[in-house]
Amino acid sequence: MKYKAVIQLSSGEDAVIKSTASQIHNLLKDLKNEVEIELVCHGKSLSFVTNDQGVWNSLIEDLLSKSVKIVACENMLIANAKSKNDLFAGIETVPAAIAELVVKQQQGWSYIKAGF
Repeated sequence: MKYKAVIQLSSGEDAVIKSTASQIHNLLKDLKNEVEIELVCHGKSLSFVTNDQGVWNSLIEDLLSKSVKIVACENMLIANAKSKNDLFAGIETVPAAIAELVVKQQQGWSYIKAGF
């Protein structure tokens, strides 16, 4: 059976991002990679997806290499005068994170709120 999990990340706090990565790694390990994961980033998670300081390079590369889909909310980008070109390579966009979460849940994806 292939599981599907959509994870909402709306924080840019280091501890929340690290916890989210740990949760994702636990899902991949415990479900023996039989899980499709989409990390939906919006709100205050801009610093994660744009990775201006390069702090999250290895984490993002690791998640992408494990076929975790990372998407950024276009509304978040617009609200912060950013564009798709400002995103870390490999991160995709969705028009509205909230709509993406609703659609995924209607499609039967398990919903997880990132963090604590």
